[in-house]
Amino acid sequence: MGLLIVRKRVQKKADYLKLRFLLQNFLARRAIRELLRRAEDGRLYVEHVLNRYAAGAEVPEVSGMGRQALLRFFAMAAEALGVPEERFRASLQQPSIRRTIVNALQTIDHFGITFPQRFYAPLMVVWNFTWACNLRCQHCYQNAGPLRPARLGCEELALEEKLAVVDQIADSNIPTLSFSGGEPLIHRDFWPVAARARERGLYLSINTNGTLITEEVARRLEELDFAYVAVSVDAPAPAEHDRFRGVPGAWEQTVAGIRHLTRTGVTTVLSFTITRDNYRRLPDMFRLAEELGMDKVMVYNFIPTGRAREILERDLTPEMREEALNMMYEYAAAGGSLCSTAPQLGRLCVERGRPDLVPLAHTGPGRVKELGVLADLIGGCGVGRAYVALQPDGRVTPCVYMPEVTIGHVREKSLLEIWHGTPLLARLADRRDLKGHCGSCDYREVCGGCRARAYAYFGDFKAPDPGCVNNSAAYHAYWRGRELCYGA
Repeated sequence: MGLLIVRKRVQKKADYLKLRFLLQNFLARRAIRELLRRAEDGRLYVEHVLNRYAAGAEVPEVSGMGRQALLRFFAMAAEALGVPEERFRASLQQPSIRRTIVNALQTIDHFGITFPQRFYAPLMVVWNFTWACNLRCQHCYQNAGPLRPARLGCEELALEEKLAVVDQIADSNIPTLSFSGGEPLIHRDFWPVAARARERGLYLSINTNGTLITEEVARRLEELDFAYVAVSVDAPAPAEHDRFRGVPGAWEQTVAGIRHLTRTGVTTVLSFTITRDNYRRLPDMFRLAEELGMDKVMVYNFIPTGRAREILERDLTPEMREEALNMMYEYAAAGGSLCSTAPQLGRLCVERGRPDLVPLAHTGPGRVKELGVLADLIGGCGVGRAYVALQPDGRVTPCVYMPEVTIGHVREKSLLEIWHGTPLLARLADRRDLKGHCGSCDYREVCGGCRARAYAYFGDFKAPDPGCVNNSAAYHAYWRGRELCYGA
């Protein structure tokens, strides 16, 4: 009888899976504490366990979880990821995978299981490596350009400081480092810093405009084992792209760079920022990516920050964005590999009965068993929970789209100290007090709206995201207010 009552209370499959997931981790809490204790050499005991398991050696006993139970835990992890156990074992030879597992254990120990999950250390640091850039894109959140550093007297981190940051990231069990800009390839420090990151076994990616990718550059990126290279293309035709990017001939140089990349073994991603001028070209961009032999498409939201504030009117209406989201969904449902910074895509995938298509961070559509739970854990806006941004001068910001919201500096505190010691990050991670439809939405865990967009429009991190069709009233009220203020 009691079981029937429980089943009635836990109607939805996702709720049942969450309950099971919570119980499993509660029962393993003692073992997690044992795994996180320090060994005699100062390393965590779990690091020794993972190293032995990856090498095929005998796994030691862990108090609270015997050897067989630990091996079953590894088998469950492999099953959840949809890969054979031997492949899972082999993947643990990668330092970034081991860091992710250690981070996950520290997360459960420190925060428990939350929906969505806040992680003990960020899963990713996006490093805006420099303010310098050879283009002048209309939508640049960094307001980067050829004269930016000299004009503002910006003091970017010195090489030794940058190398120390890489070590700090690796030592904090942050698995992923993504270089962005400005244009990272334009800076003389990029290659030595990337080499240090490779030595430390970080999962590396780079966001670039592609114009500086020669055959030699493509080969060096491959040698440094970059997991993927994302190249920005904003139109399928040269004139449209060049107008948006501010430099004639940019499209041809970018496509030449992509062709150099596709002749290597590096995974290539076509990055496309949607505005009201180009969002209906999404199918053309999907075809262009396929024609160029690229592996994935990344669709970026237009966020009115940095130079993009000057062209706020080019942002999509919520209705336009919903149209774009449906095009993205159809592409992914047909087998295309796609990811997006629009958290509402997660809502749409679940809404249309395809949680397996929810993009998890920058990894693209998930193909994970019982993804409904993982999407609730990881899906949606990662600000304050799963990632943080590092500026060229060493300032830390919650998001690349919040470049003026400084929460610390790596010259003064470590990234982990900033991550744990900043009340704003905890506030951003908490979706329980969101305003507007975001606060009552059934898909809050898998979406949560874009906090940078809410802040850019309303100056309030908790405001409704005006990029969602469910918040269209807030979007249109904002523009009516602008018309009253400016007589537009």
